[in-house]
Amino acid sequence: MSIIVKNSELSSETISALNSLIDTDINATCAFRLTRIIKELSSIVEDKAKLEKKLIEKYTEKDENGNPTLVYNQESQVVDGAVNLTNPEEFQNEMANLMEIENEIPYDKINFEDLKLETAKVKDLITLEFLFN
Repeated sequence: MSIIVKNSELSSETISALNSLIDTDINATCAFRLTRIIKELSSIVEDKAKLEKKLIEKYTEKDENGNPTLVYNQESQVVDGAVNLTNPEEFQNEMANLMEIENEIPYDKINFEDLKLETAKVKDLITLEFLFN
């Protein structure tokens, strides 16, 4: 059996949550399995981030010099990190398709009880819900 996870469930927070779980005092066998799973997920998260960046670059409005056009707020100040999109609908469609992609990780789900956790952050457990039976 394997773990199926959609791109929409994966982010840098997923990797952080896994790392913080491994840092807690958990069963050694589970820690080893989680370490292997992190390697798989890190690669998927990295590829997803590259594709997100490509989509943003593809749909970013550019000036005559090829630089992104500036985005201004209501006070006429430049909004850092924001971009004007040439075709917001197409961008949204492509991004939605990217988020719906399912990834198969060749490891069995973990029985939560096997972790033998004393404490854990609820936020981390919610982020990692796809890993557990």
